[in-house]
Amino acid sequence: MTTEFVSDPIVPLELRLSTGTRFTLYQPGWYTADDGSSGFLGAHGKVYGFSTLDDLVTFVDSGTPSDLTPSPHMKNLRIWTTEEYSRRLCLYDMTQLPEIADGHLDSDEQAALGSTLALMLDLLDYLDIDNEHAQALRDDEDVSKLASGDEVLSIFRAAHHRQHVVELLDAHWSSCLSEVSSRLITPTLPDDPPNGSGASGPAGPGTSPMASSTSIDDSDSDGPTPLEDTADAVTIWLGLAEEGVYTIRSTALTDGRPAYLGTANGDGGAPKVSVWTDLDQLRSDLTAGQAGRIPDVELAGVAARSDVSLTPHDDCIFDLVEIADSITATMDQASADQLVSAWTELTRLAAWGRWTDVTDLLKPTAPAGAFVVSCAIDLAQDRPGAARALATADLTAASEGWHAVVPALTAHLDIHHHER
Repeated sequence: MTTEFVSDPIVPLELRLSTGTRFTLYQPGWYTADDGSSGFLGAHGKVYGFSTLDDLVTFVDSGTPSDLTPSPHMKNLRIWTTEEYSRRLCLYDMTQLPEIADGHLDSDEQAALGSTLALMLDLLDYLDIDNEHAQALRDDEDVSKLASGDEVLSIFRAAHHRQHVVELLDAHWSSCLSEVSSRLITPTLPDDPPNGSGASGPAGPGTSPMASSTSIDDSDSDGPTPLEDTADAVTIWLGLAEEGVYTIRSTALTDGRPAYLGTANGDGGAPKVSVWTDLDQLRSDLTAGQAGRIPDVELAGVAARSDVSLTPHDDCIFDLVEIADSITATMDQASADQLVSAWTELTRLAAWGRWTDVTDLLKPTAPAGAFVVSCAIDLAQDRPGAARALATADLTAASEGWHAVVPALTAHLDIHHHER
């Protein structure tokens, strides 16, 4: 089996090489990335390959630096469970090239072979392999067309083009594969990862949420079912100054607004929202009925189901420190969109909790809120004039305003730390 062209920013790979099967990460669009990240999980001219998917997940969760670390997409992977990795896993059998095993390349096999060729060319470039065999693949026009996907929606107009590719790969593929296989290494796994499912403590400032290690039934080929597909609720992750925390919000409205897991204030004041630093602990407390409740939402039974994932959706992950730091003159559309989403989430959370101090920091007349309504919304939607608004905005005040939101919000959180 070979995976055809993939569109995810970073994907887990199962590579079948001459030295055995290895699991790693691949960024197909690395050549367009402007964040300093590279094409593969690795460093110092070596690709990191692990013998099991669990080891790959453990390494990524640990936060150990690699050539993919600068990519903003890595924070999403660090909340994936092993089951999510498995669901998104792309398999490449580099040892057999099944599309040309019979000595011929049929038109309906072009896309699959092209995807493998693209991966091989990226590996050769990342590993800086520059011998005659590697150069033969790089310099061939037909290989380039297949690797770029130019021929996916059409076929080579002459059969001899396809046969040429077969003969070229027959002459050079095994040598390239041997070079690539020799440059995959397996780094030592951290004894005590700073983040992730193996973490013994909370995540640090600006770090990503931790993955759940809850077992999912592998017989379900469609992967785990997201919480939001099972109940009227979603998981939210908030990145604070010192740690990251999870909570649950309803998607159905009560009295015109969503509800959150919360605890009443004993003196009759505003409630606190209940949050957890560990996703497994949140699941355990929900299952045991110790996490509070949301009106008209059955969470205990849902959390007890092994096929339901509490991993938050990408759109429900808000690293508040990172968002505050993103308010600069070079703020891009994606960062602005994330800022607007965070502002929306925090505004309704503050309304639920009746937290006037947080509401005051986010209102349209305050620096943080004013930047959202006067600039970030236009930038997020790529509206005309958005760039000019950004150029004339008081970015220092906006950033400081957002940084001020973090401690104000934190004061209203009932934080449940992981039970060791």
